[in-house]
Amino acid sequence: ETGYQMTKLLFENLEQLTAAHAAAKAIDMAKALDGMPVPLHPGAERYYKEKGLVK
Repeated sequence: ETGYQMTKLLFENLEQLTAAHAAAKAIDMAKALDGMPVPLHPGAERYYKEKGLVK
């Protein structure tokens, strides 16, 4: 559940993150899985499935 909530909060609060640090502008859900070198945490995978990024 923690991995799911962390992933969800990250993507659902990008505006606040960008306001806090310019590097957050590079975070893009459409590219979140590009070049993923390790298996996804099950909680993150659940969030990405909900958003249609993982089947």
